[in-house]
Amino acid sequence: MIRHLFNSIKKKGLTAVVFCAAAFCVYAEVSFESPDLNENNQLVFNVAHSISGSPSYSTGFMADASTLSGIKILTCYPEKMEVLSKGAVLQIRNRYGSARYSTADNTISWIKRTDSIPSFSSKQEAQSVSPDGKWICYIKKTQVSSGELILKNASTMQETVLNKHAEFDFEKVPVLWNPESTSLLYEKGGSIYFCDPKAAFQKVQMSEEFRKIGKGSIAGVCWANSKNLIYLDRDLVYRISSNELYTRGLYSKMVGSGTVIGRLPVKFDGRYDKFSVNGRGDSLVLIQSDKVVSLFKIAGDGFEYLQSVYSKPVTDIGGTIIDIDAFWSADSKCLLWVNSLGYEDGSKKASVYSLGADLKLLAIIAGASKPLISEDSKKLCYAQGDSLFVYDTSNWQMIDRLDGEKIVSFAWSGNSKIYAGGVSTVREWIIGPSHLSRVLFLSSCARVFWKSSSAVCAQDSHNPKIFYDMDLIAGTWKPVESSDILTVGEGRLQNGRYRVFISTTPNQKFANSLYIRTLSGKAVTNPLFPDTALKSDSLKKVALVIDLLDDASGLSRVLATLKEYNVPATFFVNGEFIRRYPKETKQIAKSGFNAGSMFFTNADLTTRGFVVDEDFIRRGLARNEDEFYAATGKELSLLWHAPFYKSNDSIKKSGKACGYRYVEAGRFSLDTITLEEAALGRPGYLSASQMISFYAENATSLSVIPVSTGISSGSRTDYLYEKLDLLIGTLINEEYEIVDVTEL
Repeated sequence: MIRHLFNSIKKKGLTAVVFCAAAFCVYAEVSFESPDLNENNQLVFNVAHSISGSPSYSTGFMADASTLSGIKILTCYPEKMEVLSKGAVLQIRNRYGSARYSTADNTISWIKRTDSIPSFSSKQEAQSVSPDGKWICYIKKTQVSSGELILKNASTMQETVLNKHAEFDFEKVPVLWNPESTSLLYEKGGSIYFCDPKAAFQKVQMSEEFRKIGKGSIAGVCWANSKNLIYLDRDLVYRISSNELYTRGLYSKMVGSGTVIGRLPVKFDGRYDKFSVNGRGDSLVLIQSDKVVSLFKIAGDGFEYLQSVYSKPVTDIGGTIIDIDAFWSADSKCLLWVNSLGYEDGSKKASVYSLGADLKLLAIIAGASKPLISEDSKKLCYAQGDSLFVYDTSNWQMIDRLDGEKIVSFAWSGNSKIYAGGVSTVREWIIGPSHLSRVLFLSSCARVFWKSSSAVCAQDSHNPKIFYDMDLIAGTWKPVESSDILTVGEGRLQNGRYRVFISTTPNQKFANSLYIRTLSGKAVTNPLFPDTALKSDSLKKVALVIDLLDDASGLSRVLATLKEYNVPATFFVNGEFIRRYPKETKQIAKSGFNAGSMFFTNADLTTRGFVVDEDFIRRGLARNEDEFYAATGKELSLLWHAPFYKSNDSIKKSGKACGYRYVEAGRFSLDTITLEEAALGRPGYLSASQMISFYAENATSLSVIPVSTGISSGSRTDYLYEKLDLLIGTLINEEYEIVDVTEL
C-alpha cells in the first residue's frame, strides 16, 4: 500500500534506476567547424547543432579576431516563420532569436538574438498573427507550463497582457482572429472574451467583464466570415454578428450569448472536440476526439436539431489517427485532412477526403507536413520530402509545385506567394504559370569562407556543387556559378597577427571550442565564446518510459511526438494491452522503439490473493513474451516492471532470476491517479501541467519518468500524454539529455 504518497514524492523526488556502474562516453552535440581568417582580422566559421528535440543544422558566423566582438550571424534557419505587415515583412525564428526580412529593401536583420551559443534548445513556441500581420499573440512563459497571454504590436513591439495565467502549448495559442483583424477572441478562466487590438493599446478598451462572449474554450468559437461568429455552448449553436459584440457583451445577462440557430445531437467538449463552419455559415463540421466526423446543415434560427448530412467514425486508414482537420474551399466544399501512423511500419501519412453526403478519399500522402490554406480559401499548400505542393481546394487538382530541398516551414503571403523555408535556403515562390522563385537568404551552410579579403561565400549545406555570395550589408545571399569558386580548401588559420584553432573544452555541453591566439605583442589565447570553454558539470540524463496497461488512447500522439522530437523512449506493454490492441502493439514494434514487459495481467501483484513466487513471475513474463511475439514477430527486451509500479523485493528478485532487469520509477505513476481515487482520499492527484512542473523541479540525473496512455477506468481533467511535447521541451530546456532507459 502506498501511504502518504504526495508527501513522499516531494521529499524523495524521482527515484532512478541504474543498471550498471560502467562509464559511458558523453556525446557533445554542439561543435565549431571550418574557421577561416582574412587579412583584416575577420573570422568566419560554422557552428553545427545536432540536438534531440530541435532541428539539426549548421549556422555561419562572422567575428572580429582582434576584439573578440562584432559577432554576426550569417545564416537564418526557419524553424518558424510568420508573415507580418500585410506581407511586407517575413519573420524568422530559431534557437538564436528572431530576425525579419523586409521585402521593401531586400534586407534581413535580427531584432532579438542570443549573445552565446545555445547548448540546448527545444521547439519554438507558437505565435498567432492577425490576418493583416499587424498584431501577434503568444504566451510568454513565466512558469514551466504556463505564462502570460501577450498581444503585441508587430511594428512598435509594444505589448499588453490579455491573460496572466494561460496554459502553455507549443502547437497553438488560445486566440482566434477576426478575418478582417479588427478583433480577436481569447480564453481566460474557462470563458471566452473578445478584444479590439487598437483599443487595447490606446487604453480605451472597455472593462473585460463587458467583453465576455460566454463560457467555454477557444475551441468553441469559429468565424464563418468577417461578419458572423459561431459559438457552441454544450449542444446549442449560436450566431453572433461582429458588430453586436459590444452590445452582447454589455447586455449579455439580458440578451444571452447570441441568436440560437440550432442544436447539436451531442454535447460539444472543447477539450477534445473541434468544429468549423463554411463561409456562408450554412454548414458545420464537428470532429469529436479526432475519431467521429459529422457534417450538418444550418437551416435557420431556432432550437431545432441541425440537419445531419453525414456522421461516422473515420476508419479503414490502415493505422491510428493522430488528428483530423477540416478545410473549407471558397465555394463551401469541405476537405478533411487526416494524419495517421501506419500499423505496418509506424510511418506517418495524410489521407485527404472530400466530405459531403459521403466521405470520398482523394489522396494518400506519405510524410506530409501540416497543410496551410490561402487567405481566399482557394488553395492548400503542404510540404512532402523535397517539394512544396499547392492544390485547388474545390477539385483537388495540383496547381503548382516547388522542388529542390526539404522544407522546414512555409507561410502564405497573400493568395499567390509563399515563403518556402528549406534546410538550405529561404525562397520566395510566386505560384502560377511563371513558376518564379528566388533565394532570399541561407538557412544553413556546409561551410562559410572568404572568397577574397572582403567577399564571403558559402557552400550549400546539402549540395557541395552549389555556392552563394553574401551581401554583407543586406545580410542576403545569391547563387553564384561554381566555376567562379577557384578552390575550396582548408580555411586560413593565421594572418601574422592572429592564429585561430579548434580544440577541446572541459565544457561537456560542447564537442570543442574556438580559440584565438595573438602572434605579436603579449601572447594571449582566448576562446571566442567564453562560456563554451568553462568547465561544466556532467550532463544530466533522464529516460522516458511509456506505459501501455490496457488502453490505447493517445498512443498515436505519443508515437508522433517522440518521432518529431527524435527522442528515445521504452514502451512497457501489459498482456491485457496486447490482447486488446494487437495492431497497435505491432505498430510500436515496427516504429523502432524498445519494448519491455509489464507482465501478462494488469492486476496489482502486491494485493492479497496472489501467490507471487518465482514460478508465478516466470510464467507471467513468459506468457507476455509469447503474446508479444505472436502479435509482432519480435521479442520483448529483458526489461520489466509490475503494473502500476507496485512491487516488492521478492517480486523483483523473482524477475531477476528469470533474466530480467527491473525498471523502477519511484513506486508511483502520477498520471494514473484518477479523480475518483482522489475523491476517496488518495493523495497525489496533479493536472498534466502540475506534473510537468513537478518533474522539472524534482527530476535529477538518471531519473526515470513514466507516461501512461489512457486510463480504462476512472477519469481525469487531462492526461500527461496530451502534453508530452511540453514535457519533452521542458526537460530539454532544463538541460537534460533524454536517453534510452538502458543507458542509465
